[in-house]
Amino acid sequence: MTTLSTDELDFGDGGPEVQHEGSWYDTVAKAVAHLVLLFFSAVMTIPFVWAFLTSLKPENKIFTTIRQIIPADPTFANYVNVWMQNPLDRWILNSLVLAVGVVFFTLLLDTLAGYALAKGDFKGKSLVYTLVIGTLVIPPQVVLVPLYLEMNALNWSNTYWAIMVLYIANPFGTFMMRQFFLGIPDSLIEAARMDGCSTFQIYTRVMLPLAKPALSSLGVFTFIFVWGAFLWPLVILNDSSMYPLQVGIGLLTGRYSSQWGQLLAAVVIAALPVIAAYLLAQRTFMEGIALTGGKG
Repeated sequence: MTTLSTDELDFGDGGPEVQHEGSWYDTVAKAVAHLVLLFFSAVMTIPFVWAFLTSLKPENKIFTTIRQIIPADPTFANYVNVWMQNPLDRWILNSLVLAVGVVFFTLLLDTLAGYALAKGDFKGKSLVYTLVIGTLVIPPQVVLVPLYLEMNALNWSNTYWAIMVLYIANPFGTFMMRQFFLGIPDSLIEAARMDGCSTFQIYTRVMLPLAKPALSSLGVFTFIFVWGAFLWPLVILNDSSMYPLQVGIGLLTGRYSSQWGQLLAAVVIAALPVIAAYLLAQRTFMEGIALTGGKG
């Protein structure tokens, strides 16, 4: 016969209730959570693995051996051909210039705006913040035509600036940095002022060093977003030498036929910088995500 001690009973309003053992319940919950995470990780990973393995197949065997996931005779011919037959190096350079440039200006402008909206004291701050958040609900496609006309009026067509202007100083980054700066105690700012620091010195010497996790997260988000940009570069550019990688990959698909092996090889190459950026900033990236959702 099983006996229960009084420590295992919870005498509430509805009478005594048996409490679950914490260790057993937590173990089952963790196991279920890990299974769910593994399932969705597999769902996200399998397409990339399939694309990589298929890119190792000869072009004439991609569809004839489509059920054979692992290639019998792996070859890097598709990678060599797509690199030699297309200006892939130029497209990658264009994407890197755009991504790095947008990341730099985004981190600079969004941290300044976020710091002002979080710690600044000026009239109309709430209105400015509302306007910034309001722009998040406006689809970028809405401003494509007026922005295209504006870029032509400035003679910025077929330039890096024409592409970058749509992405720098994005409102999401401003919101993200504001949320992070709200979590920094005002006592640090007051102590810095007592030491003789100006507002700009507080921003550069106190706020920015503390904001490294948030800066890392915002940088990775921005890099991934700009690296995958397709529609706006396709609209504003008509010189193939200025195409970023994603637009260049779109050229590999023909109207009647496509070189699917080369296309998959280019897709795998395009994914590598994004994976590398996340892996390099993984620790601070996750920390920044956790720290930017604290206050409203």
